[in-house]
Amino acid sequence: MRILFLAPQPFFEARGTPINVRNVVTALSGLGHDVDLLVYPHGENVDIPNVAIHRVIKVPGLKKAPIGPSKEKLVYDALISIHALWLMLTRRYDAIHAVEDSAFIAWPLGWLFRTPFVFDMDSVMSDQLRYSGFVGDGVLLRMFEWMETSALNSAKAVITVCGSLTQAACARVPSGKVHQVEDIPMDPPPPPAGYTTARLKKELGIGEGRLIAVYTGNLEPYQGADLMIEAAVEVVKREPLAVFVIVGGAEADVEKYRRMAETLGVAANVIFTGHKGPEWMALFYEMADVLLSPRVKGTNTPLKIYTYLKTGKPVVATDLPTHTQVLNGEIALLAKPEKMAYSEGILLLFRDKELCERIGGRGKDFVEKNFNREMFDKKIASAYETLR
Repeated sequence: MRILFLAPQPFFEARGTPINVRNVVTALSGLGHDVDLLVYPHGENVDIPNVAIHRVIKVPGLKKAPIGPSKEKLVYDALISIHALWLMLTRRYDAIHAVEDSAFIAWPLGWLFRTPFVFDMDSVMSDQLRYSGFVGDGVLLRMFEWMETSALNSAKAVITVCGSLTQAACARVPSGKVHQVEDIPMDPPPPPAGYTTARLKKELGIGEGRLIAVYTGNLEPYQGADLMIEAAVEVVKREPLAVFVIVGGAEADVEKYRRMAETLGVAANVIFTGHKGPEWMALFYEMADVLLSPRVKGTNTPLKIYTYLKTGKPVVATDLPTHTQVLNGEIALLAKPEKMAYSEGILLLFRDKELCERIGGRGKDFVEKNFNREMFDKKIASAYETLR
């Protein structure tokens, strides 16, 4: 097949949806398909066999689209629409693969050119709009929900990444067209030349004997950064050698939470690295005694959970469906999304190395058995079989 793959994201970036996009197009390539991948102008170029990356033009004076709804995203989505129409007019495609809101582009294009499209549903977009406050809970939101349902019904196949999204999709369309394809761990590239964990710890000012909790990811409100900083206060009261290393986040968000740590008196125990490329991740995972996922909103499972588990390090996650549809108490420490409960979970693992090894080992075995590249590729192949 020749596939037009619409991904309204910067590509490539080492975060959730772009990582998933790379995994899917890599799977399609391995299955023998040719893919034209249409993305935003920002991001790193990556070389994937049989995948041609097309970027919309960069608008002078317009910033990179942030995570979530924004005026920048509206502009770049309009450019994606125009570019996608041009590609459809000048080339022949057997299918359109639409990630998230690009389904609203694929839906009319599929009808116009009689081409089946796949709705790659990484979230319930109407819920995201509701959480973000980008539109009020009124006529516009109800119209968006109608469009979302209509696009789902028009799709030949729907791909979801977790149980909660599968349930949401099956509430709107026949279950036979829904295919659950969970994320898989990211394999970090080699660290920068000359860097070891010891060198990185020294540069960050982390001395011997420190107890290290590591978080990787953006610092959007749904990720629970407020909970993490508040929990750090309680942890440091009882373990002054504890240090929280927070990897990632936009500059404005990093500054916001750095000020919060200062106000709460834990600035010396909370280190913000800002954005770090994927080549740094193995070093951060290696230095960690525990890994943190304090997410407080949303229903889809964070992609980093699969990578966290593969490291063999114990994970402290909030006891919410976003995590519990994959995690349980055998392979992670689940804590209520409250500062005292979350801090108790971190402290328990800091103090019990045997428990750390047991939970971490079980988590690694679990993810390697159930969420690997071979299984991912088979699930993508199964979804595409329905298009024939």
